[in-house]
Amino acid sequence: MELEDKLKTLAKLNLMRGREFAPSNKIGQVEKHLNGTMKQNRFGEFVLVRKGFDLSELHPIIELSPSLSIRGEFLSRICIPKKQWLEVRGLGLGVSSYKPPVPSPQSQASSPQSHFDLRDAVFIDCETTGLAGGVGTYAFLVGLGFLSGDEFRVEQYFMQDFHQERAVLSAVEERLRGFEFLVSFNGKCYDLPLMETRFLINRLDFDSTRWHHLDLLFPSRRLWKRRIVDCSLGNLERQVLGVQREIDVPSFMIPQIYFDYLRTGEVEPLVPVFHHNVHDISSLLILSFLIDQALEDFTRTEIKDPKDLYSLGRIHCHLGDYQTGERCFQQALSADLTPEGRLSISLSLAFVYKKTGYLDKAEEIWSLLTEGDSLFSLTAHEELAKYYEHKRKDYHQALSFVEKALSQLKTNFPCNKDSIRSYGTSGKSQLDSWEYRKARLKRKVSKPQVA
Repeated sequence: MELEDKLKTLAKLNLMRGREFAPSNKIGQVEKHLNGTMKQNRFGEFVLVRKGFDLSELHPIIELSPSLSIRGEFLSRICIPKKQWLEVRGLGLGVSSYKPPVPSPQSQASSPQSHFDLRDAVFIDCETTGLAGGVGTYAFLVGLGFLSGDEFRVEQYFMQDFHQERAVLSAVEERLRGFEFLVSFNGKCYDLPLMETRFLINRLDFDSTRWHHLDLLFPSRRLWKRRIVDCSLGNLERQVLGVQREIDVPSFMIPQIYFDYLRTGEVEPLVPVFHHNVHDISSLLILSFLIDQALEDFTRTEIKDPKDLYSLGRIHCHLGDYQTGERCFQQALSADLTPEGRLSISLSLAFVYKKTGYLDKAEEIWSLLTEGDSLFSLTAHEELAKYYEHKRKDYHQALSFVEKALSQLKTNFPCNKDSIRSYGTSGKSQLDSWEYRKARLKRKVSKPQVA
């Protein structure tokens, strides 16, 4: 955000005027400006703000009806209990080396994780006193969203001062007990670790392994990063959900607004922070619905961009659904693509054919990528070399592809981009590998053939 834009935002939110310490009636202001109520538990008082929204009014285009439901088959497979994502150091689609298992009908029937139930999920978002985390960062506002009947309800737990933290945390933990799934955006790296730290410091129990956690940041990146690059929640709202917030407080300003409130006692500047929190939580619901819909049947969505289709096809292949992955790649190839984009999608489609046993179709794609004015593809030459050596036993043809690849590698030493993507090794290692393959094929060519 440029300085001029920041100053305009400050002016809109009326946050540019100086503030002097002026204690005021916080309880009265909370009721007036936030429409909140004072609650009390065994640890003390806190503020609770409740809001209800008609599902049909949450988004101008995406239809969210009272009968809203999600099959949950795909979201369940990227929704992993914390004790598992600690082991793999990632969550679902966020870790390329971790492949969620394909659940059997028996495991689906017995496992509570087998079906992501939207009506048993709570959407969580915290507003904090700092953006870097750590033991000195407090979650002064914890927002929880959930479906209730025909409404989407948001409950916001707010601490008026630091001494109310234990009361807020206790109330949040008690409310979370009624749900089985936690949905967040970057909660794996920020919200949940922060909550765990605050509970530990306050000597309260918080066993986060009791919930299955769906962090929408990772599937969002896998699905849209190729097109929009910036996969922050605000940019996803603008570029994917088609929502532009009229007046919104920037995240970097929120800690200072809360500190100003502690100093002056004025609640009014906090109102945009509460609205910001509600918008974030509502977007999580819409994003969950859109991702599930895209994974279940992309033809019913507005996903038309070839970059999105390519990403979606890779997700389906990652989940073992090669048939749907093939459909995504085929539709992406029918669009107007750059040479680099066509090469990447063609290689992925060839991989699907190879994986599913249609080697003749894969060979046809690899051959097209080695002819004419196509970008040089080291991967296509390697696959053809393996195909003709091991499947067709045509060692002369295999050797010709190896020699072409070696010529390209030596010309563009240390290595080209395609080789980096395919192997992740240095150019010297590439040359050694291809020279070894060449020597082996030469031995096979010179070896007398048995009649």
